[in-house]
Amino acid sequence: MTFIFSVRSLFILLLSFSSLLFASPFDNPYQGSVVVVQQSEDELKELALKQVLVKVSGNVQIAEIAESKLLLENTQSLLSQYGYKSYQNTRYFMAVFDKHKINQALQAMQQPIWGDTRPTTLVWLVKDSGSERQLVSDNMVNLSADSAFSWALQNEQRNRGVALQFPLMDLEDSLALSISDVSGRFYDPISTASQRYSANHFIVANLKHSSGENWSLVWELARFNPITKQNEVLLSEKGYGKKTSIVSAMVSNVADYYASQYAVIDNQGEKFSQTIYVNGINSLAQLTQLNKTLSNLLAINSFAVTSVEGSQVTLNIKINGGMTSFKNGIFAQQNLQPDPSQNDQFHFNWR
Repeated sequence: MTFIFSVRSLFILLLSFSSLLFASPFDNPYQGSVVVVQQSEDELKELALKQVLVKVSGNVQIAEIAESKLLLENTQSLLSQYGYKSYQNTRYFMAVFDKHKINQALQAMQQPIWGDTRPTTLVWLVKDSGSERQLVSDNMVNLSADSAFSWALQNEQRNRGVALQFPLMDLEDSLALSISDVSGRFYDPISTASQRYSANHFIVANLKHSSGENWSLVWELARFNPITKQNEVLLSEKGYGKKTSIVSAMVSNVADYYASQYAVIDNQGEKFSQTIYVNGINSLAQLTQLNKTLSNLLAINSFAVTSVEGSQVTLNIKINGGMTSFKNGIFAQQNLQPDPSQNDQFHFNWR
């Protein structure tokens, strides 16, 4: 990716910035994390690469492509580092692959590349076991009150490179939202309660025991649209079967949706251009952060600052792929809030 800064020498300082830091040992899409059972180290490396190809492309069938099979025969040449780590009483083989080589391989295969635009999704889930009905909290998942349920959620998140967050369900959440609000799909109070967690999107779900090992799961993926000021349902699904299977399917379907919105196929041809306007840039620190935000978007090939007027920065963007993935990516950035006072949708306020 090329960066061009054309106004004032201070923008030269923005050309160097630190690499991303990941909050958990599983957040890097270029890192494969495989549970160690009895596999050989070569098998673990291959499984880790398969996981990375799925996470970075968003394509769960990518390992079946002929070019992928050639890659898997040369796993060692793509590795940056690998080792073993124990996490929550489980031993993992963890392998980090060369980002540039993985991206090059996917481009050559004409596969999409899904970068760091991976919305954190807040889950409001009512679990009805028949004898008890409750909103699932963060503690219930992380402390494995239901180990099979927790494992299914966490394992599928690792495999697909998405992050689900559950509410604390402390006094503040309990006062803001009831089980009936979630079950009844009252999106206004759900959206308001979700703002506490700064999540881009939220899932509203009902998990209910049917009989034996069978459960039903009805869920929707939604978000608050800052432009229309309305809540939008983006995805709606139903599942029936074993609890672990239907919960895993929910996570996988959410990942498929995000990949369809944010993954980019580089057209390798003439790049589209788009001008954007960002208000509220009042310091070098904010300008540096704006640079990081834009440079982390795979939908952006390059950008140039064309003017600075007071606290408004105007930039010209060269776009990879198409306009849809660019718009989805840039509107998902929490620091860039659409300016409702402007008719042009590409006016933002910096937050």
